[in-house]
Amino acid sequence: MATILDLGLLKGFTDIFVWILVFLIVYGGLEVTNLLKNKGLHALFAFVITAVVVLTGGATNIITAMAPWVIVIAALFFFILLLSGFVGVKPETVVNTFGGKGTGVVWYVFVALIVILVVAWTQRPQELVKFVIDEQTGENVAVEQTQRPFIGVLTNPKLLGLFLVLGVGAMTLALMTGAGGTIGGMAGH
Repeated sequence: MATILDLGLLKGFTDIFVWILVFLIVYGGLEVTNLLKNKGLHALFAFVITAVVVLTGGATNIITAMAPWVIVIAALFFFILLLSGFVGVKPETVVNTFGGKGTGVVWYVFVALIVILVVAWTQRPQELVKFVIDEQTGENVAVEQTQRPFIGVLTNPKLLGLFLVLGVGAMTLALMTGAGGTIGGMAGH
């Protein structure tokens, strides 16, 4: 069944996505800390570290396994800040509530990342059997595929459809409540 939200084609680009992600994280970290005091050296160092990480298959698998969970944590933190903003609380107040001057939030995120790393490190790929019709004989043939279990859940069309419906609903509410409750903020036009 063909769906709009089918992400099966993106699995072929996993190494490219991991390459870009690792490069951006290492380069950004070097730029923020200004460790080598030269943007060219930062880029070269980030490129070398990225090449080492991507060319070792184990590191790529761990990063691929961790990425969805890190995105879920980031989205959860973003939505907490967004919801607190809806009720009039400043983001600084929310961050201070979770751990005084931002240090507590760092520890919460750090512990969550360690748990995600351990789970990703210990998780084995799941063998899946998919049946396809052989064009020559017309029979069903079993084809084995390797996929991580939670990726199968995250790429399930029903779950992605749910996220789409929730996103459309959230945007609809945001547009309807903007500018005093008028639709799209168009009062009197």
